[in-house]
Amino acid sequence: MSDRLSQKLLTEILSRLPVKSLLKCRCVSKSWYSLITNPSFIAHHLEKTAPRNSGLLIFRYSTTAELDTESDNERYFLYPDEGFPENPVEELDCPFKGVNRFVNIVGSCNGVFCLSDNVGGINTYRAALWNPSVRKIVKIHFPKVNYTSKAPFIHSLGFGFDSTTDDYKLVRVVYLKDSTLNYNEFPPLVEIYSLRSRGWRKVDNNLKYVMHEGSTSAFLNGACHWVATKEDGLSEVIVSFALGEEVFREMEVPDCLVKKYIFMDIAVFDGSLLLVPFMKFTTERCFSVWMMKKYGVPGSWTKLFNISHLEWIRRLVAFRQNGKVLLAKVDGELVFYDPKTEEISASEILGNTGSFYLDTLVESLVLLDEANEFAEEEASEDDGTNGVSKEPSSSPDGVDKDLQKISEGKKNANNPMILNEANEILEEVAPSSNSRIVIDKANEESKEEAQGESISTE
Repeated sequence: MSDRLSQKLLTEILSRLPVKSLLKCRCVSKSWYSLITNPSFIAHHLEKTAPRNSGLLIFRYSTTAELDTESDNERYFLYPDEGFPENPVEELDCPFKGVNRFVNIVGSCNGVFCLSDNVGGINTYRAALWNPSVRKIVKIHFPKVNYTSKAPFIHSLGFGFDSTTDDYKLVRVVYLKDSTLNYNEFPPLVEIYSLRSRGWRKVDNNLKYVMHEGSTSAFLNGACHWVATKEDGLSEVIVSFALGEEVFREMEVPDCLVKKYIFMDIAVFDGSLLLVPFMKFTTERCFSVWMMKKYGVPGSWTKLFNISHLEWIRRLVAFRQNGKVLLAKVDGELVFYDPKTEEISASEILGNTGSFYLDTLVESLVLLDEANEFAEEEASEDDGTNGVSKEPSSSPDGVDKDLQKISEGKKNANNPMILNEANEILEEVAPSSNSRIVIDKANEESKEEAQGESISTE
Protein backbone atom coordinates (compact mmCIF):
# COMPACT_ATOMS: atom_id res chain seq x y z
CA MET A 1 0.00 0.00 0.00
CA SER A 2 2.79 2.44 0.91
CA ASP A 3 4.47 1.86 -2.44
CA ARG A 4 1.27 2.67 -4.30
CA LEU A 5 0.74 5.79 -2.20
CA SER A 6 4.33 6.86 -2.74
CA GLN A 7 3.98 6.43 -6.49
CA LYS A 8 0.76 8.42 -6.44
CA LEU A 9 2.40 11.12 -4.33
CA LEU A 10 5.40 11.24 -6.64
CA THR A 11 3.18 11.57 -9.71
CA GLU A 12 1.15 14.36 -8.12
CA ILE A 13 4.23 16.32 -7.04
CA LEU A 14 6.09 15.97 -10.31
CA SER A 15 3.02 16.90 -12.38
CA ARG A 16 3.14 20.35 -10.79
CA LEU A 17 6.69 21.08 -11.90
CA PRO A 18 7.65 23.17 -14.95
CA VAL A 19 9.03 21.40 -17.99
CA LYS A 20 12.66 22.41 -17.47
CA SER A 21 12.63 21.00 -13.95
CA LEU A 22 11.09 17.74 -15.15
CA LEU A 23 13.76 17.35 -17.81
CA LYS A 24 16.35 17.49 -15.04
CA CYS A 25 14.38 15.15 -12.79
CA ARG A 26 14.49 12.43 -15.45
CA CYS A 27 18.15 11.96 -14.54
CA VAL A 28 17.42 10.96 -10.94
CA SER A 29 16.74 7.30 -11.72
CA LYS A 30 15.37 4.97 -14.35
CA SER A 31 12.02 4.79 -12.59
CA TRP A 32 11.72 8.59 -12.59
CA TYR A 33 12.66 8.65 -16.26
CA SER A 34 10.04 6.01 -17.03
CA LEU A 35 7.36 7.93 -15.13
CA ILE A 36 8.07 11.35 -16.65
CA THR A 37 8.20 10.04 -20.23
CA ASN A 38 5.03 7.97 -19.82
CA PRO A 39 2.19 9.21 -22.09
CA SER A 40 -0.27 9.13 -19.18
CA PHE A 41 1.96 11.39 -17.10
CA ILE A 42 2.51 13.73 -20.05
CA ALA A 43 -1.26 14.09 -20.45
CA HIS A 44 -1.74 14.56 -16.68
CA HIS A 45 0.97 17.23 -16.60
CA LEU A 46 -0.67 19.05 -19.52
CA GLU A 47 -4.01 19.13 -17.73
CA LYS A 48 -2.39 20.95 -14.83
CA THR A 49 -0.18 23.33 -16.78
CA ALA A 50 -2.32 24.23 -19.82
CA PRO A 51 -4.72 26.49 -17.86
CA ARG A 52 -1.76 28.44 -16.49
CA ASN A 53 -0.06 31.09 -18.59
CA SER A 54 3.64 30.35 -18.92
CA GLY A 55 4.42 34.06 -18.97
CA LEU A 56 6.51 33.54 -22.10
CA LEU A 57 5.94 34.61 -25.68
CA ILE A 58 7.45 32.87 -28.68
CA PHE A 59 8.39 35.22 -31.50
CA ARG A 60 9.61 34.27 -34.97
CA TYR A 61 10.79 36.49 -37.79
CA SER A 62 13.18 36.44 -40.71
CA THR A 63 15.52 39.28 -41.59
CA THR A 64 15.79 38.20 -45.22
CA ALA A 65 14.54 40.48 -47.96
CA GLU A 66 11.35 39.63 -49.85
CA LEU A 67 13.26 38.33 -52.89
CA ASP A 68 16.05 36.63 -50.96
CA THR A 69 15.83 32.83 -50.86
CA GLU A 70 18.25 32.33 -47.98
CA SER A 71 16.73 30.98 -44.76
CA ASP A 72 19.73 31.36 -42.44
CA ASN A 73 18.29 34.51 -40.85
CA GLU A 74 15.10 32.88 -39.60
CA ARG A 75 15.13 33.32 -35.81
CA TYR A 76 12.98 32.23 -32.86
CA PHE A 77 13.03 33.98 -29.48
CA LEU A 78 11.38 33.59 -26.10
CA TYR A 79 10.30 36.81 -24.39
CA PRO A 80 8.71 37.55 -21.03
CA ASP A 81 5.11 38.54 -21.67
CA GLU A 82 5.57 42.07 -20.40
CA GLY A 83 9.08 42.44 -21.84
CA PHE A 84 8.44 42.12 -25.56
CA PRO A 85 10.23 43.21 -27.71
CA GLU A 86 13.19 43.93 -25.42
CA ASN A 87 15.51 41.56 -23.58
CA PRO A 88 14.65 38.08 -24.89
CA VAL A 89 15.01 35.26 -22.40
CA GLU A 90 16.42 32.80 -24.89
CA GLU A 91 16.98 32.25 -28.60
CA LEU A 92 15.66 28.90 -29.82
CA ASP A 93 17.24 26.67 -32.43
CA CYS A 94 14.51 25.32 -34.68
CA PRO A 95 15.89 22.33 -36.61
CA PHE A 96 13.32 22.57 -39.40
CA LYS A 97 14.77 24.92 -42.01
CA GLY A 98 12.89 26.17 -45.05
CA VAL A 99 14.09 25.50 -48.57
CA ASN A 100 12.31 28.64 -49.71
CA ARG A 101 13.16 31.29 -47.08
CA PHE A 102 11.23 30.84 -43.80
CA VAL A 103 8.81 28.03 -43.03
CA ASN A 104 5.07 28.48 -42.61
CA ILE A 105 3.72 28.13 -39.06
CA VAL A 106 0.42 26.35 -39.65
CA GLY A 107 -0.60 26.66 -36.00
CA SER A 108 0.16 25.53 -32.47
CA CYS A 109 -1.66 23.43 -29.90
CA ASN A 110 -0.58 22.35 -26.39
CA GLY A 111 2.94 23.63 -26.98
CA VAL A 112 3.37 21.79 -30.30
CA PHE A 113 4.00 23.88 -33.41
CA CYS A 114 3.12 22.61 -36.87
CA LEU A 115 5.61 23.83 -39.47
CA SER A 116 5.28 23.49 -43.24
CA ASP A 117 7.81 24.31 -45.93
CA ASN A 118 5.51 25.73 -48.58
CA VAL A 119 5.96 29.49 -48.35
CA GLY A 120 6.05 31.48 -51.56
CA GLY A 121 4.00 29.05 -53.62
CA ILE A 122 6.66 26.33 -53.64
CA ASN A 123 5.46 23.09 -52.10
CA THR A 124 8.41 20.98 -50.93
CA TYR A 125 6.16 18.29 -49.43
CA ARG A 126 7.83 18.70 -46.02
CA ALA A 127 6.32 19.48 -42.64
CA ALA A 128 7.11 18.89 -38.97
CA LEU A 129 5.68 18.94 -35.46
CA TRP A 130 8.01 20.74 -33.04
CA ASN A 131 7.89 21.22 -29.28
CA PRO A 132 10.58 23.77 -28.34
CA SER A 133 10.08 23.12 -24.61
CA VAL A 134 11.40 19.55 -24.84
CA ARG A 135 13.46 20.03 -28.02
CA LYS A 136 11.73 17.29 -29.96
CA ILE A 137 10.64 17.25 -33.58
CA VAL A 138 8.64 14.81 -35.72
CA LYS A 139 9.19 15.05 -39.46
CA ILE A 140 6.25 14.66 -41.84
CA HIS A 141 6.30 14.10 -45.58
CA PHE A 142 3.19 14.84 -47.65
CA PRO A 143 2.00 12.20 -50.10
CA LYS A 144 2.25 13.29 -53.72
CA VAL A 145 -0.90 14.50 -55.45
CA ASN A 146 -1.69 12.93 -58.81
CA TYR A 147 -4.42 14.82 -60.64
CA THR A 148 -5.25 13.75 -64.20
CA SER A 149 -5.55 17.42 -65.06
CA LYS A 150 -2.36 19.32 -65.87
CA ALA A 151 -3.62 22.42 -64.04
CA PRO A 152 -1.58 23.52 -61.00
CA PHE A 153 -2.92 22.78 -57.55
CA ILE A 154 -2.50 24.40 -54.15
CA HIS A 155 -3.21 23.15 -50.67
CA SER A 156 -4.49 24.59 -47.40
CA LEU A 157 -3.41 23.19 -44.04
CA GLY A 158 -4.95 23.00 -40.59
CA PHE A 159 -3.52 21.63 -37.35
CA GLY A 160 -5.05 20.73 -34.01
CA PHE A 161 -5.72 18.20 -31.27
CA ASP A 162 -8.43 15.55 -31.40
CA SER A 163 -9.47 15.01 -27.78
CA THR A 164 -11.69 12.05 -28.71
CA THR A 165 -8.64 9.99 -29.73
CA ASP A 166 -5.92 11.89 -27.83
CA ASP A 167 -4.18 12.55 -31.14
CA TYR A 168 -2.57 15.49 -32.95
CA LYS A 169 -3.69 15.83 -36.56
CA LEU A 170 -2.63 17.76 -39.64
CA VAL A 171 -5.32 18.33 -42.28
CA ARG A 172 -4.52 19.03 -45.93
CA VAL A 173 -7.13 20.23 -48.43
CA VAL A 174 -5.87 20.09 -52.03
CA TYR A 175 -7.72 21.62 -54.95
CA LEU A 176 -6.92 22.68 -58.49
CA LYS A 177 -5.86 26.28 -58.85
CA ASP A 178 -7.97 26.76 -61.98
CA SER A 179 -11.38 27.64 -60.52
CA THR A 180 -13.06 27.24 -63.92
CA LEU A 181 -12.71 23.45 -63.72
CA ASN A 182 -15.70 21.41 -62.65
CA TYR A 183 -15.79 20.42 -58.97
CA ASN A 184 -17.58 17.21 -59.86
CA GLU A 185 -14.82 16.22 -62.27
CA PHE A 186 -11.94 17.34 -60.02
CA PRO A 187 -13.20 17.30 -56.42
CA PRO A 188 -10.97 18.58 -53.62
CA LEU A 189 -8.69 16.05 -51.98
CA VAL A 190 -8.81 15.95 -48.16
CA GLU A 191 -6.15 14.06 -46.21
CA ILE A 192 -5.36 13.70 -42.51
CA TYR A 193 -2.02 12.96 -40.90
CA SER A 194 -2.23 11.31 -37.47
CA LEU A 195 0.67 11.55 -35.03
CA ARG A 196 -0.55 8.44 -33.26
CA SER A 197 -0.53 6.28 -36.41
CA ARG A 198 2.29 8.20 -38.16
CA GLY A 199 0.45 8.01 -41.47
CA TRP A 200 -1.85 9.74 -43.94
CA ARG A 201 -5.33 8.71 -45.04
CA LYS A 202 -7.95 10.21 -47.32
CA VAL A 203 -11.28 11.53 -46.06
CA ASP A 204 -14.49 11.43 -48.07
CA ASN A 205 -15.92 14.91 -48.49
CA ASN A 206 -18.42 16.98 -50.42
CA LEU A 207 -16.46 20.20 -50.12
CA LYS A 208 -17.65 22.90 -52.53
CA TYR A 209 -15.43 25.72 -51.34
CA VAL A 210 -11.93 26.94 -52.11
CA MET A 211 -9.62 28.23 -49.39
CA HIS A 212 -7.69 31.30 -50.42
CA GLU A 213 -4.11 30.63 -51.47
CA GLY A 214 -1.80 31.36 -48.55
CA SER A 215 -4.74 31.83 -46.16
CA THR A 216 -4.39 31.27 -42.44
CA SER A 217 -6.16 28.60 -40.42
CA ALA A 218 -7.39 28.68 -36.84
CA PHE A 219 -8.02 25.83 -34.39
CA LEU A 220 -10.85 26.17 -31.89
CA ASN A 221 -13.37 23.82 -30.23
CA GLY A 222 -11.81 20.73 -31.79
CA ALA A 223 -12.05 22.04 -35.35
CA CYS A 224 -9.83 23.74 -37.93
CA HIS A 225 -11.24 26.86 -39.58
CA TRP A 226 -10.49 28.63 -42.86
CA VAL A 227 -11.98 31.53 -44.79
CA ALA A 228 -13.15 30.10 -48.11
CA THR A 229 -14.94 31.18 -51.26
CA LYS A 230 -18.20 29.70 -52.44
CA GLU A 231 -18.77 28.32 -55.93
CA ASP A 232 -19.72 31.77 -57.22
CA GLY A 233 -16.10 32.79 -56.68
CA LEU A 234 -17.00 35.87 -54.64
CA SER A 235 -19.03 35.09 -51.52
CA GLU A 236 -16.90 34.33 -48.46
CA VAL A 237 -17.73 31.79 -45.80
CA ILE A 238 -15.95 30.18 -42.85
CA VAL A 239 -15.40 26.47 -43.34
CA SER A 240 -14.69 24.33 -40.29
CA PHE A 241 -13.45 20.74 -40.16
CA ALA A 242 -14.09 18.81 -36.94
CA LEU A 243 -11.08 16.59 -36.23
CA GLY A 244 -13.13 14.08 -34.27
CA GLU A 245 -16.15 13.69 -36.56
CA GLU A 246 -14.10 14.48 -39.68
CA VAL A 247 -16.89 16.52 -41.27
CA PHE A 248 -16.99 20.00 -42.82
CA ARG A 249 -19.41 22.68 -41.67
CA GLU A 250 -20.14 26.22 -42.75
CA MET A 251 -20.35 29.48 -40.79
CA GLU A 252 -21.57 32.72 -42.29
CA VAL A 253 -19.45 35.86 -42.11
CA PRO A 254 -21.07 39.25 -41.39
CA ASP A 255 -23.18 40.38 -44.34
CA CYS A 256 -21.44 43.75 -44.47
CA LEU A 257 -18.13 42.02 -45.30
CA VAL A 258 -19.29 39.79 -48.14
CA LYS A 259 -17.92 40.67 -51.60
CA LYS A 260 -16.20 43.80 -50.30
CA TYR A 261 -12.69 42.67 -49.33
CA ILE A 262 -9.91 41.00 -51.30
CA PHE A 263 -8.41 39.27 -48.27
CA MET A 264 -9.84 38.00 -45.02
CA ASP A 265 -7.75 36.30 -42.33
CA ILE A 266 -9.04 34.19 -39.45
CA ALA A 267 -7.56 33.86 -35.98
CA VAL A 268 -8.32 32.92 -32.38
CA PHE A 269 -8.06 35.28 -29.42
CA ASP A 270 -9.30 34.72 -25.86
CA GLY A 271 -11.16 31.58 -26.93
CA SER A 272 -13.12 33.29 -29.70
CA LEU A 273 -12.92 33.32 -33.49
CA LEU A 274 -11.68 36.52 -35.10
CA LEU A 275 -12.08 37.79 -38.65
CA VAL A 276 -9.65 40.33 -40.05
CA PRO A 277 -10.80 41.63 -43.47
CA PHE A 278 -8.40 44.01 -45.20
CA MET A 279 -7.86 45.70 -48.56
CA LYS A 280 -11.19 46.48 -50.17
CA PHE A 281 -11.83 45.89 -53.85
CA THR A 282 -11.25 49.65 -54.21
CA THR A 283 -7.59 48.88 -53.25
CA GLU A 284 -8.09 50.87 -50.05
CA ARG A 285 -5.85 49.35 -47.35
CA CYS A 286 -8.03 49.23 -44.28
CA PHE A 287 -8.53 46.71 -41.50
CA SER A 288 -11.47 45.83 -39.34
CA VAL A 289 -11.41 43.23 -36.59
CA TRP A 290 -14.51 41.16 -35.82
CA MET A 291 -15.10 38.69 -32.97
CA MET A 292 -17.66 35.87 -32.84
CA LYS A 293 -18.88 36.29 -29.26
CA LYS A 294 -20.78 32.98 -29.26
CA TYR A 295 -19.17 30.17 -31.21
CA GLY A 296 -21.22 29.00 -34.18
CA VAL A 297 -23.79 31.80 -33.94
CA PRO A 298 -23.51 34.19 -36.93
CA GLY A 299 -25.57 36.82 -35.14
CA SER A 300 -22.91 37.15 -32.46
CA TRP A 301 -20.32 38.73 -34.78
CA THR A 302 -19.19 42.02 -33.21
CA LYS A 303 -16.84 44.59 -34.71
CA LEU A 304 -14.08 45.36 -32.22
CA PHE A 305 -12.38 48.22 -34.05
CA ASN A 306 -11.32 49.70 -37.41
CA ILE A 307 -7.83 50.58 -38.60
CA SER A 308 -8.37 52.90 -41.52
CA HIS A 309 -5.97 55.84 -41.17
CA LEU A 310 -2.68 53.90 -41.23
CA GLU A 311 -0.84 53.74 -44.53
CA TRP A 312 1.38 50.97 -45.85
CA ILE A 313 0.13 48.33 -43.43
CA ARG A 314 0.64 44.86 -44.92
CA ARG A 315 -0.86 42.50 -42.33
CA LEU A 316 -2.08 42.12 -38.78
CA VAL A 317 0.38 39.89 -36.89
CA ALA A 318 -0.98 39.34 -33.38
CA PHE A 319 -3.19 40.58 -30.57
CA ARG A 320 -1.62 41.34 -27.20
CA GLN A 321 -3.29 40.79 -23.84
CA ASN A 322 -2.69 44.48 -23.05
CA GLY A 323 -5.07 45.40 -25.88
CA LYS A 324 -2.44 46.49 -28.37
CA VAL A 325 -2.10 45.02 -31.86
CA LEU A 326 1.04 44.11 -33.75
CA LEU A 327 1.06 45.24 -37.37
CA ALA A 328 3.58 44.59 -40.15
CA LYS A 329 4.23 47.39 -42.63
CA VAL A 330 5.07 46.93 -46.29
CA ASP A 331 8.70 47.90 -45.67
CA GLY A 332 9.10 45.12 -43.06
CA GLU A 333 8.74 47.28 -39.96
CA LEU A 334 6.85 45.77 -37.01
CA VAL A 335 4.78 48.34 -35.10
CA PHE A 336 2.37 48.49 -32.16
CA TYR A 337 -1.11 49.95 -32.55
CA ASP A 338 -3.42 50.91 -29.69
CA PRO A 339 -7.08 50.75 -30.88
CA LYS A 340 -8.24 52.88 -27.94
CA THR A 341 -5.92 55.82 -28.49
CA GLU A 342 -5.20 55.09 -32.18
CA GLU A 343 -1.53 55.65 -31.39
CA ILE A 344 1.21 53.79 -33.23
CA SER A 345 4.68 53.05 -31.83
CA ALA A 346 7.77 51.40 -33.25
CA SER A 347 9.09 48.04 -32.07
CA GLU A 348 12.56 48.56 -33.57
CA ILE A 349 12.20 45.18 -35.36
CA LEU A 350 12.64 44.87 -39.12
CA GLY A 351 12.04 41.69 -41.08
CA ASN A 352 10.16 39.95 -43.84
CA THR A 353 6.52 40.99 -43.43
CA GLY A 354 5.26 37.44 -43.96
CA SER A 355 7.60 35.91 -41.39
CA PHE A 356 6.34 37.65 -38.25
CA TYR A 357 4.69 35.33 -35.72
CA LEU A 358 3.89 35.93 -32.04
CA ASP A 359 1.99 33.74 -29.60
CA THR A 360 1.97 32.66 -25.97
CA LEU A 361 4.14 29.62 -25.35
CA VAL A 362 2.39 26.67 -23.72
CA GLU A 363 5.07 24.65 -21.94
CA SER A 364 4.27 20.97 -22.24
CA LEU A 365 5.89 17.53 -22.40
CA VAL A 366 4.08 16.55 -25.60
CA LEU A 367 6.43 14.68 -27.99
CA LEU A 368 8.80 13.87 -25.10
CA ASP A 369 8.06 10.15 -25.50
CA GLU A 370 8.85 10.26 -29.22
CA ALA A 371 11.83 8.19 -30.32
CA ASN A 372 13.50 10.73 -32.58
CA GLU A 373 15.92 13.26 -31.12
CA PHE A 374 16.27 16.99 -31.58
CA ALA A 375 18.86 17.07 -34.38
CA GLU A 376 19.74 19.54 -37.10
CA GLU A 377 17.83 18.78 -40.27
CA GLU A 378 19.40 19.67 -43.58
CA ALA A 379 17.06 21.72 -45.77
CA SER A 380 18.40 19.97 -48.86
CA GLU A 381 17.28 16.57 -47.57
CA ASP A 382 15.56 14.29 -50.07
CA ASP A 383 11.85 15.14 -50.10
CA GLY A 384 10.82 11.45 -50.04
CA THR A 385 7.18 12.12 -50.76
CA ASN A 386 5.99 8.53 -50.66
CA GLY A 387 4.24 7.73 -47.43
CA VAL A 388 5.35 8.67 -43.93
CA SER A 389 8.85 9.82 -43.17
CA LYS A 390 11.28 7.46 -41.48
CA GLU A 391 12.21 8.59 -38.00
CA PRO A 392 15.91 9.18 -37.33
CA SER A 393 17.75 7.15 -34.75
CA SER A 394 18.62 8.63 -31.38
CA SER A 395 21.35 11.22 -31.45
CA PRO A 396 24.08 11.17 -28.78
CA ASP A 397 23.64 14.93 -28.51
CA GLY A 398 19.89 14.71 -27.89
CA VAL A 399 18.03 15.53 -24.71
CA ASP A 400 18.03 11.87 -23.60
CA LYS A 401 21.81 11.77 -23.24
CA ASP A 402 21.43 11.49 -19.46
CA LEU A 403 19.47 8.29 -19.82
CA GLN A 404 22.30 6.81 -21.84
CA LYS A 405 24.68 7.66 -19.02
CA ILE A 406 22.43 5.96 -16.50
CA SER A 407 22.24 2.83 -18.64
CA GLU A 408 26.03 2.76 -19.02
CA GLY A 409 26.65 3.12 -15.30
CA LYS A 410 28.42 6.45 -15.77
CA LYS A 411 25.75 8.66 -14.29
CA ASN A 412 25.63 7.26 -10.75
CA ALA A 413 28.63 9.24 -9.54
CA ASN A 414 26.68 12.43 -10.16
CA ASN A 415 23.47 11.24 -8.50
CA PRO A 416 24.00 13.12 -5.19
CA MET A 417 24.19 16.40 -7.12
CA ILE A 418 21.12 15.50 -9.19
CA LEU A 419 19.17 14.46 -6.08
CA ASN A 420 20.04 17.65 -4.25
CA GLU A 421 18.83 19.70 -7.21
CA ALA A 422 15.65 17.62 -7.42
CA ASN A 423 15.12 18.12 -3.69
CA GLU A 424 15.36 21.90 -4.10
CA ILE A 425 12.84 21.75 -6.93
CA LEU A 426 10.39 19.62 -4.98
CA GLU A 427 10.73 21.73 -1.83
CA GLU A 428 9.26 24.65 -3.79
CA VAL A 429 6.03 22.84 -4.62
CA ALA A 430 5.52 20.32 -1.80
CA PRO A 431 5.86 20.13 2.01
CA SER A 432 9.40 19.28 3.04
CA SER A 433 8.36 16.01 4.73
CA ASN A 434 6.72 14.73 1.56
CA SER A 435 9.53 15.80 -0.73
CA ARG A 436 12.11 14.25 1.57
CA ILE A 437 10.28 10.92 1.41
CA VAL A 438 10.31 11.14 -2.38
CA ILE A 439 14.00 12.02 -2.50
CA ASP A 440 14.95 9.27 -0.02
CA LYS A 441 13.11 6.74 -2.13
CA ALA A 442 14.81 7.99 -5.28
CA ASN A 443 18.17 7.80 -3.51
CA GLU A 444 17.54 4.16 -2.63
CA GLU A 445 16.55 3.43 -6.22
CA SER A 446 19.68 5.07 -7.59
CA LYS A 447 21.87 3.06 -5.19
CA GLU A 448 20.19 -0.17 -6.29
CA GLU A 449 20.72 0.78 -9.93
CA ALA A 450 24.37 1.61 -9.24
CA GLN A 451 24.88 -1.76 -7.53
CA GLY A 452 23.21 -3.48 -10.43
CA GLU A 453 25.48 -1.71 -12.89
CA SER A 454 28.57 -2.70 -10.85
CA ILE A 455 27.55 -6.36 -10.78
CA SER A 456 26.83 -6.41 -14.50
CA THR A 457 30.25 -4.95 -15.37
CA GLU A 458 32.29 -7.35 -13.24
